[in-house]
Amino acid sequence: MSGIAGNALVTGGSRGIGRSCALALARRGADVAITYVQNADAAAATAEEIRALGRRAAVIQGDVGVAEDNVAAVEAAIGALGPLRYLVANAANGSFGMTDELTVEQWDFTMAAHVRSLLVLAQAASPSIAGNGGGAICAISSLGAHRVYDAYAAFGTAKAAIEQLVRYLAVEGGPKGIRANCVCGGVVLTDLFKEIPEWESIARAAAERSPLGSALDPDEIGEPVAFLLSDEARMVTGQTLCVDAGFTLPG
Repeated sequence: MSGIAGNALVTGGSRGIGRSCALALARRGADVAITYVQNADAAAATAEEIRALGRRAAVIQGDVGVAEDNVAAVEAAIGALGPLRYLVANAANGSFGMTDELTVEQWDFTMAAHVRSLLVLAQAASPSIAGNGGGAICAISSLGAHRVYDAYAAFGTAKAAIEQLVRYLAVEGGPKGIRANCVCGGVVLTDLFKEIPEWESIARAAAERSPLGSALDPDEIGEPVAFLLSDEARMVTGQTLCVDAGFTLPG
């Protein structure tokens, strides 16, 4: 298992993919700050899991759709743990709808909670990362960045924008010792996904299509994120790693 020394901030780290990322980093030696919006109990439980691994944890309330909250989250993480080396931009929010249904407000809200939040988080965290000997950023995308799904226009476009912004962060951050990458997940069986009424049939269909015969657990995203942040991936930057059990391969 690759070691990760230093402090990390994981947005949306209370549950799902964010929780798995936070725990994967803690298992490798990082102290981790996590953010949440409403579920304080879930955030506290994740923080206790981090501490049970022998690492420090901090819990920060904030909404990634609010620019000031992103800046405040970085400042709070640094205040609680010390200078950052790692940033995982996982949390997101937005509106579903067909292109002829989406309002301007829904579109702007979705973009703000995805790509603007990544920009603001990176702007706020980069001085600390660069001043702490360098480090890495990882963002979370989805297959909707490359494929068309019903009522996913705003989300899919926002995820595609995240992947492009990661490339710019990689080029501009490289001279400062900052790498930036992205993990694009397939069908991941998070608690949120399981709130979809037809989630079991969707998961079965994904497993049947995938060469590896399975949908994904959140840990199967968290582990690749930890790898991309680790020194083992020190020459990997500006890339999007698709982790989908081969779902996108069949024609």
